[in-house]
Amino acid sequence: MDSVGIVIARRPPSESSFEFELEGDAAPGDFVEVPVEAGALVARVAGVRVENQYLAESGVVRELRLGLRMPSAAALASAEVRVARAEALGIVSGASVLPPIQPPSPGSRVYRAAPETLRALLGLAEGGVELGRLWRHGLEVELDPERLFRHHVAVLGSTGSGKSYTCGVLAEEALERGLPAVILDFHGEYATLGERYRVRSVRANRVKLEPGSVSPDAIADATEMTDVQRDLLYLAFDEAEGPSLEDLERAAERVAERYGFKRETLLAVLRRLRMLKAQRVFTGEGEPLYLSEGEAVVVDLGLGLPGGATRALAGAIAWWLFEGRRAGEQPPFLLVADEAHRLLPQDEQAFSKAALRLVAREGRKFGASLAVASQRVVGLDKDVLSQCGTKIALRMDSPTDLAMLKPLLGRHARLLPRLPTGVALVAGVAVGYPVLVEVRKRRTSHGGSGAPLFAR
Repeated sequence: MDSVGIVIARRPPSESSFEFELEGDAAPGDFVEVPVEAGALVARVAGVRVENQYLAESGVVRELRLGLRMPSAAALASAEVRVARAEALGIVSGASVLPPIQPPSPGSRVYRAAPETLRALLGLAEGGVELGRLWRHGLEVELDPERLFRHHVAVLGSTGSGKSYTCGVLAEEALERGLPAVILDFHGEYATLGERYRVRSVRANRVKLEPGSVSPDAIADATEMTDVQRDLLYLAFDEAEGPSLEDLERAAERVAERYGFKRETLLAVLRRLRMLKAQRVFTGEGEPLYLSEGEAVVVDLGLGLPGGATRALAGAIAWWLFEGRRAGEQPPFLLVADEAHRLLPQDEQAFSKAALRLVAREGRKFGASLAVASQRVVGLDKDVLSQCGTKIALRMDSPTDLAMLKPLLGRHARLLPRLPTGVALVAGVAVGYPVLVEVRKRRTSHGGSGAPLFAR
């Protein structure tokens, strides 16, 4: 192993932190280990400072003004010492990880953490999900697929930080294991998965869905109905003799007469139902969304429809998939919701939010996995965010978003504004401790690069 320093006792080492004088390369965020009686004490470098005995006291400028000579450059250089502060994470003993209950002895050698030590500490799984490499270390970060997917994932970061790219990596990893992936795609970024995997692309309004197979809330949201219009719609749902929009219209007419709804309320509901037919939304036409092993279904949400209709379609698809999985009619799957803040608005009621909350809360029991991606943490539903067991946070510099992430990521959130593109802070159930990961190169090309602004 490479020695990077020696434990010093200027501040006595404790079981939680220690200092060491550097004799090699180490930077904040690096992992180091020190042999102790119980095993290998693993720590993360929290900071590095430079000390010099000639310049330890104040008053250097005053002395220069008085004509006193500074030590030579060679003397200053020879007196310079770099001291690192490290925070203990745990003691690795074989395959076991113990809490940091033993401080290192002053004079002990500090080594760059060995790959096998880090794999044990972080709970990495050989042959697991290949997310990328540990930044500044090179260790392959392979995550346990059960812990990663079953407990859901949130991918967060500002525009251009690599969110959609990372979602593509997650989709590839799911497909490599035969887990079907359904991707709610607003910008046409995921069709390129077809370069390597079986991909079915379908427009959201061409998925076979009709009123009888979705919640009435989806119909009401798609057409932005008022409360009284919703009342009439819900009664018509119970009255309808069939699953089509036409059956629902006839039921609405009967219910309106029976319960004395105003004529204008009935006309408004009928007009909205006919508008759905014109938009080809919930008409029962198209192809049924049944999943097969190792197949990706890319659902195109960039239809130019009103926002309410687009959200309702996405919510209906999520709801349909989950109910199918609960009934044993669908295989286990991964649902990827890119631009999730559009489907999970924090301060609005939406059927898409209710449907995705259902997947987030109950999906792990049935093998329905969820990955949400967003650049607007503040505008994202906190219920779903809290249900995501693993957070993959890329570069983000919005003070409000960072403040929202701090309770979830702790002091590590301060790293986010300075992360390079494609480097993510990964925290949660899939890793033993938060780590910086350079996301791997995709096996298929990325469809979200965008067109150049200027000709070359």
